[in-house]
Amino acid sequence: MVRFLIRRIIGGAIVVLVVTLAVFVLFGPVLRMQSDISPARLYAGKNPTPEQIQRVSELLGLDKPYYEQYLITMRRLVVGPSDEEKARLCPGSTPDECDAIVGRFGSSFAEQVSVDRLIWDAFPVTLSLTVLSAIIWLLISIPLGIFSAMRPRSLLDRSSTVFVLIGQSLPVYYLGLLALYFLAYEFEVFPPSGYVPISDPIGWLYHLILPATVLALQFAAIYVRITRSQMLDQMGEDYVRTARAKGASEKRTVVRHAFRNAMLPIVTMFGLDLGLLLGGAILIEVTFGLQGIGWLTVQAAKRLDVPTTAGIVLFSAIIIVIANIIVDLVNAALDPRIRLE
Repeated sequence: MVRFLIRRIIGGAIVVLVVTLAVFVLFGPVLRMQSDISPARLYAGKNPTPEQIQRVSELLGLDKPYYEQYLITMRRLVVGPSDEEKARLCPGSTPDECDAIVGRFGSSFAEQVSVDRLIWDAFPVTLSLTVLSAIIWLLISIPLGIFSAMRPRSLLDRSSTVFVLIGQSLPVYYLGLLALYFLAYEFEVFPPSGYVPISDPIGWLYHLILPATVLALQFAAIYVRITRSQMLDQMGEDYVRTARAKGASEKRTVVRHAFRNAMLPIVTMFGLDLGLLLGGAILIEVTFGLQGIGWLTVQAAKRLDVPTTAGIVLFSAIIIVIANIIVDLVNAALDPRIRLE
């Protein structure tokens, strides 16, 4: 298991390295060549003179060769900004003030604070939305998928098919707008927007239950069909018939035998979906006014805030890589044969 974990961590580190290079190239040379957008020009404000742009370029280190800029970016990402970089970007500031301006992901052009702070301020909102939504869609989809598989072509199975079609056909922002109109504005059952920290559990749940449920319905529709399909495959296997022949109860046969093997693709997909949502549920956060990672991404794109956009992309990639490693470990625990791959 340890060797398996080491292999996965090394593979994840290589993926992150490739992603950092891709992000640097896309938001550096490619952005300048294809869009003629200069980060120094954006940072310098409205109608800057060529001299001001040149000074900003030197201040940000954009006058250096691209390979040197990339090495500086990697060093900052791994061990934090150097003393030289701090002295250049925040002269005369105290260490705490400088840490608020310069971070591992760089400094925001629009907010004049570190991208790290912007991300970590927004991350609790996205984390809360993702976790609550995941709990809801698992509570809906897993039992419904299992019961549909145990009684194929029954009324329950056909009803779940209708639910899946509706959930997959309607865009999540459309369901969100309908939920806002009827449940927030028309009948005022839930608040239309806002986020309350989890230190107030009741307020936290009251403000998040509507967007989390809307997001969960779309994912639940997918997971119902996957669970049903996997359970149907497993219920026809020889080991299930053997367990029944030995006198095992139907509940034990379904839960301890069939569902455990059916879990592998479900766990894999769940980990990937969770990682993607932790990188920002853009449509739901914008629709419900939740200032999470997705909302921050939209704001950064509107302002052409290159460091913030690049930092969010890189942060999301790291989250997805970590989620993949965790999924691999869970799958290896469920099926030891995976460790031999």
